[in-house]
Amino acid sequence: MKASINVWRLIMVSLLALTTISPSNNSLWAYDGEMLRRLRPQEAGFIEIADEVQAANTGVGGLCLQLQAERVRVVSCAENTTISPWQSPPGWEVREVLVSDLNRDSEEEITLLVWRSFKPWPVDRFMPSAGRIDTFHDNNDMSCHLILIGLRDGKIKELWAGSAMSEPIKELRAVDLDGDGLQELVALEYAYNGNSRKASITVWEWNGFGFSLQARQDGRFSSLLVLPAEQGKLLLAN
Repeated sequence: MKASINVWRLIMVSLLALTTISPSNNSLWAYDGEMLRRLRPQEAGFIEIADEVQAANTGVGGLCLQLQAERVRVVSCAENTTISPWQSPPGWEVREVLVSDLNRDSEEEITLLVWRSFKPWPVDRFMPSAGRIDTFHDNNDMSCHLILIGLRDGKIKELWAGSAMSEPIKELRAVDLDGDGLQELVALEYAYNGNSRKASITVWEWNGFGFSLQARQDGRFSSLLVLPAEQGKLLLAN
């Protein structure tokens, strides 16, 4: 059963949003399935930009999302439903939320960017080279995680939860960058305890068990916009 999620989604970038990025620092990037390539203005071709924001349809089996004070609650939009709600546990700080099919199963889910107390891998207690992720947290012992929530088999549940990331990310986007019909995860990556406004562009793909880094453009970027192009999508970074 496919879950349609009642949250506002950015479909195309508005001209107003474009003006919030300093033109002098803009750079335009394309992803070809293997690497990110910076485009010269004459290479970009015609890019249609429109101010269009729409809500996903609701219906039987649909999900409604509530986000308040870094806590998320997911419920069924259907009346008189027997589906129990799901909510993020205490201690989770939900920083970003997006609707996606990043795990490429043709079912929509909710992607959460979560900060929570760091926990080492339990297996490290038995491994001769333990502590492999000991640095994957900030000075407050908080680590960054990606978590997927969805409606499967009549239940709202956690579909996948990633371990602490080696470097935190922000500015999540779920987009088909290379025009192959499958979404990539695009994000800005920075250092724990570093300046989050001086980040690198990263592109990730689902590998069947988790996410693999496909491309990384080092830099000092602070924001991302996704632009629709004739094929795939382009990234406007600042």
